[in-house]
This record gives sequence, C-alpha cells and structure tokens, in this order.
Amino acid sequence: MRAHWSKLGFILVAIGSAVGLGNIWRFPYIVGESGGGAFLIPYFIAILFFGIPVMLIGLAAGRKFKGSVLTTLGKINPKIKYIGLIPVIVTLAILSYYLVITGWTFGYFIFSIFGYMSFDAFTETLYPLFLFFGAVALIALIVKLGIKRGIERTCKYLLPLLFLFILIILVKSLSLPNAMEGIKFYLTPDLSMLSNPRIWLLAFGQAFFSLSVGFGIMLTYGSYLSNKENIPRSAFTIAGADTLIAILAGFIIFPIVFSFGFSPSAGPELVFIALPEIFSVMSFGQIFGALFFLLLFIGAMTSAISMLEVGVTILIDERKFSRTKATILISSIIALIGLPSALSYSGFNITLLGRPFLDSMDIIFGSFLAPIGAISLCIAIGWFWDSKKLLNEINKNSKIKIPYLMIYLVKYVIPIVLFGVFALELLKLL
Repeated sequence: MRAHWSKLGFILVAIGSAVGLGNIWRFPYIVGESGGGAFLIPYFIAILFFGIPVMLIGLAAGRKFKGSVLTTLGKINPKIKYIGLIPVIVTLAILSYYLVITGWTFGYFIFSIFGYMSFDAFTETLYPLFLFFGAVALIALIVKLGIKRGIERTCKYLLPLLFLFILIILVKSLSLPNAMEGIKFYLTPDLSMLSNPRIWLLAFGQAFFSLSVGFGIMLTYGSYLSNKENIPRSAFTIAGADTLIAILAGFIIFPIVFSFGFSPSAGPELVFIALPEIFSVMSFGQIFGALFFLLLFIGAMTSAISMLEVGVTILIDERKFSRTKATILISSIIALIGLPSALSYSGFNITLLGRPFLDSMDIIFGSFLAPIGAISLCIAIGWFWDSKKLLNEINKNSKIKIPYLMIYLVKYVIPIVLFGVFALELLKLL
C-alpha cells in the first residue's frame, strides 16, 4: 500500500521543495539585474497564470495514478511514458550541481563562525568536494527513511526554523542605515522596463524554477497524496508561501547591499562574495552571517530532497526496488555526475564549453533544458489525459472550482511561453 502524507506534512514538504536557492539566492540577484521593482509585476503574473496551473496538473496526475513520473504518464497513455525521462534527467542533472552549491552554503555557515575564506581560496581547496559528498549522504539518509519518517519529519522541523531565521535577519536588515534606499529600488517599478520581453521571459523562467514545477517533483509528491486532499487550496498555499519567502529575501538582500554600497546587479556571486564582506564588518555580523548561510543551507536541503525523491520513486515503482536500494543507486549516480562540478572551481580546472563545468551544467540543464522538461509535462498531461477528467481530479474536494480556462493555458499558452524562454537561452548560448 502506498504511503500518504499527513495534511500539514504535505504542505510543508511541498513548500520545502519549492523554497530553496531559487528564492533566497537566485530571485534577489535576478531582480537586481532586471532593474528592481519592475520585475515583480511579470513575476506575479507568471506565478498565478503559469506556475500554479502546472503545479495543479502535476499534483492531480500524481494523485490520480499513484505513481512516479514514468508510471503516471504510462497510465495516461503508454505511448508517452518515456517522455517522462526528459524532466527526470533534467531534475537529476540539476541536483548533481545543486548539491555542490548546497555544500558551499554549509561551508560559509562554518566560515561565518570561524572567519571567512575568500571564495577563490575556498574553491581552490578540497573543502567543496567533501561538503558535496556530505550533502549527498545527508539527503540520501533522509530519503532512505521514507516519505513519513524521513522527508515529512525533516521538513516539519526545518521549515519553521527557516521562517524564524528569515524574520530575524529581516528585522536586522531593515534596521541598517540607508535600508530604505534598497527598499525603494526593490519596490519602485520602472514601467518602461515592461516593454523589454527579456524581463518577462526571465520572470517566467524564475517562476518555474522557484515553484519546482516542470521537474516532475509535484507529480511525484502528488502520488503520495490522500484522495481527500483539496488540490487547489494546497497549490495556492504552496505558491503563496514560496512567493512570500522570495519577496522577503528581497527585503533582506537589498537593504544590506545598499547600506554597504554594493551593486544590486552583482549577479550570482552576490551571496558568496559580496555578502561575506558585508557580514565581516556589520555589527553582530558573525551571528547574522551564520543565520543567513544556515537559512540558505536549509532551503537548499529541502529542495534537494525533493529532487532525489523523483529518481528514487521511479526505481521503486518501475523496478520494484526497495527504498534503500533505490536511494543508494540514485545518490551514487548523483555523486558521480556531480564530481566534475564539485572540482570545477578547484585547481583541477575542469571545464565544459569553455566555462567551469558547474556553470555549463547550470546553463545547459538549469536554464536551457529546464523549460523543455516543463513543456513535455504540459503536453503529456494536457494533451493526452482527457481534459474533463483532469479538471474533475483537480476540483475534487474543492469548493472553489478551477475554470476550464486553465486547460487552455496548459495546452497552448504555457508551452508557447516556455518555448520562448528556451529560445532566449539558446540565443545566449550561440
């Protein structure tokens, strides 16, 4: 018999899946690079009209067919079963380097206590490699324990801590000198920016990345849902909590950055280069730096757990592996694939396409192929599962009914927009 989440447990694990480096690390620097407040408008639209519909169909398909991505698509139509390999491969490839960055966050938590090492000096050592293997082992242990004893119990402890740390750092951040300059940059939209299609495409890409939709995660988690669960209410709760944390991350990062004279458009290195410098000179910076990087680590861990579960569930459902055997096999593959990423900033200087291996993996899978994974799920579920049955499964147990308009979004509009994101990333590569 398939295990089920508890009601609160499901909400917490799904929020944990959605909340991660995408909210706390990626969201603020993309807002900064996009000129501030203008980015929030297309982002909210993308969450509401694009992210939530894809989450709804994933949860509904998982609950209805009680299986992994491959099992579920095979039950919808045997001809489309192996389309599910696209989002699964993308998810596991992303996990392989995501865990490297997860290890970095824990390393910087330690540095916050004992003194920061520069990012270049840190990555020249073997510390990132040990931290990567440690992160793989930790999430493997949690997933091996199962959805109730492992994943659900972990998220029940970690998510409240994550919210608490956010509130503590938020209060400190807003009390800094010139904090309001950062808030003004963050919340004041330059409406002329909305005519730039790149901002809209970035917003759609960030919404999908942040909500963990299109990776097979919500479908996998949905397969452990009770038939009594109210899917629309759950989806809006998850999306609301995820968006709230991303917004709060902006209220933390931008006051800090403006108070200490750094550029809000510093990009991905904002967290690992600029913030340690700030925490080094900030009053009580040792405490707040430690809290911040521990917060990042918790968010990264809860997301990584969900990505590993996608692969583990496939082996359990398709190959009848025990959970222990499936977890060991998938996590071993992740460790092997992630090894070049873990070593790519070190003295080994492992490169791919002229960049550090980790950067190229992020470009290829995190940016370039992630939209293709989401498109494949939209097409497989939206086109091959009877639309009325899909909508009935979504609306079962819900007083507020999702309209048929959502089907049109999933079948036509969302794939077209995601193809635009894909084309944008392709142009950047060429």
